[in-house]
Amino acid sequence: MVGRLTGRRAVVTGGASGIGRAIAAAYLREGASVVIADIDAAAAKNTAEELSRIGKIFAISCDVTKSDETLSLAADAIRRLGSVNVLVNNAGLSGRGFIAEISEERIDALLAVNLKGVILCAQAFAQAMYDEGEAVMINMSSQAGKRGWPELSVYGATKAGVLGMNRSLAVELAPRVRVNAICPGYISEVGMAWRGWEARGKIEGAKATDIGDRFAEENIPLQRLQSADDIANTAVFLASDDAREITGDAINVGGGVVMD
Repeated sequence: MVGRLTGRRAVVTGGASGIGRAIAAAYLREGASVVIADIDAAAAKNTAEELSRIGKIFAISCDVTKSDETLSLAADAIRRLGSVNVLVNNAGLSGRGFIAEISEERIDALLAVNLKGVILCAQAFAQAMYDEGEAVMINMSSQAGKRGWPELSVYGATKAGVLGMNRSLAVELAPRVRVNAICPGYISEVGMAWRGWEARGKIEGAKATDIGDRFAEENIPLQRLQSADDIANTAVFLASDDAREITGDAINVGGGVVMD
């Protein structure tokens, strides 16, 4: 059976765990060849070994905040895959903090990974993908890039920046590269909110699952948390021909927390 992504050659940054791992696995199941890039070389190697039973996958170590490493990633990925026609800029860093309290070090780290890292990866791959044609770039943003929450002013600013870049690149790289963003909501077992519920659960003697489910019932219109696989399914759609008329968009996958 031919998958929806047969013939696609994809790079997924932050691919060793969480949403990135789920995207890599989903791409493999749909017939794509995949390179996962991650700053944690050992974790990337282990993930690639685990997923190799599904399809063709390679692991490359990369710090997305350094241009020499993103350029090296692009060259190495093209060498291994033959070409790259899907780039998923998923590598990211979470971080909370009231604006009067968050440290300059934390501000710099969030900007470096969440915004500069996306820019550098886009820059490293853009020309080769444009030359290839029929290519797709997917940038991971967040509901926090569209709506305000306490303690997320800096994190939200980085994710809003991704959306600004996303719109401009969709015009700049058209018609040969489609560029879209995904804005995840509250993800079960992954991410900032989940870690907060785990910490709260240890204090209250409760399960993070129960705290998260209660939050979803009270705050999310669909009354459920999303999963990494929900985000991966959206990434498959955007990389497929089913989304051939979609570019410059930012897809909410949050159960209705943000509607626009």
